[in-house]
Amino acid sequence: MYRLLTQLFLVIALLVGQVLPGQGLTYDPSNATNAVLLGLGGTLTTTSVMLDRRVIPLTEDDVGVLEINKIPGIDMFSTRHLSLGADEITDKLLLASFASPFFLLLDRPGRQNFDALALIVFEGAMINSGLINLTKVLVRRPRPYNYNPDAPLDTKLKKSSRYSFFSGHSATTAYFAITTAKLYNDLYPNSAATPYVWLGAALLPAAVSYGRMRAGRHFLTDVLVGTAVGTIIAIAVPSLHRAGAEN
Repeated sequence: MYRLLTQLFLVIALLVGQVLPGQGLTYDPSNATNAVLLGLGGTLTTTSVMLDRRVIPLTEDDVGVLEINKIPGIDMFSTRHLSLGADEITDKLLLASFASPFFLLLDRPGRQNFDALALIVFEGAMINSGLINLTKVLVRRPRPYNYNPDAPLDTKLKKSSRYSFFSGHSATTAYFAITTAKLYNDLYPNSAATPYVWLGAALLPAAVSYGRMRAGRHFLTDVLVGTAVGTIIAIAVPSLHRAGAEN
């Protein structure tokens, strides 16, 4: 299933490299826009790093008193699954999402706007990463495998076992995939390939989210919020740059 979804995403992503008519808006963000976005990303990242130092791993006693009956019903699925294979595959899909914006450079409009596109992707990635990490260190939700008796105790006693909410894999994959689709849509507003690009952008984070639950790494609510956050940032950051170009 994961291999099929990966192949489908790559086929759809290749459409970005086609020479298509109707180049859209050239990005030209203001210095103020860049300053705000870079400042926000830097602040979130710095704060999360400082707070992370205060997080203490769960002890064996802490794990022992976790009550599975307090988990919402929609999140129970993840507590019954523990798959190293699914964990590894979602890591590969995450890496695939990192590469997706580069497909925009296969055609002239993408190359002509390289500086602006690179800045957009970087700024959004900073904000997305900083928000993921800050939320994790503030919420400190135990991962699903902490409730699974089949999970190794040493895994449960790592600090990362407290970083379930929200899913960084889902948020990051959604961010890069949706950003690529959004930038493509802006560069080629009349392209017939646009629906397929958006389809690929939706399938990749969906596959990653399912895999994170099968791996026992995240609850359904973790991946839903992660996907939503990554998507919102992916839409908002290019839109702010586009507004700067229009003003």
